[in-house]
Amino acid sequence: TLEALINEQLKVELQAVLDRRDGVYERIAQCLELRNNMRMLLSEKLKAVKTKINLGCDFYVDASIPDTRWVYIDVGLGFHAQMTLEEAVQFGEAREARLMAQVEDLSGRAAELKAKIKIAVGAIDEALGRET
Repeated sequence: TLEALINEQLKVELQAVLDRRDGVYERIAQCLELRNNMRMLLSEKLKAVKTKINLGCDFYVDASIPDTRWVYIDVGLGFHAQMTLEEAVQFGEAREARLMAQVEDLSGRAAELKAKIKIAVGAIDEALGRET
């Protein structure tokens, strides 16, 4: 029935798409943080940095970075690439652009699913003779 289609398929798929989109937004936020940190290091011309690192569960430890000329960036699949700060900024911008394209695709898919749900609800209302 249409109600089963809406509740068991369309709404479940819509929630999955929205959850995936939220995950991509989180990755974009991480990219923005990385890019802003790299730009700050470049603009301040910092050669060494003292910071705090979150080990998880909000447990922080002090860290000292003696040389900021090179950074290691997670490029995916468990691989890290050594980059200069400038390269890291460029890499972050490219990754952000790809992630924003994913967000646009997922947002379009969510809109399609919402439209299908609305059409199905309208069909149910029409079949039951209700005013919409």
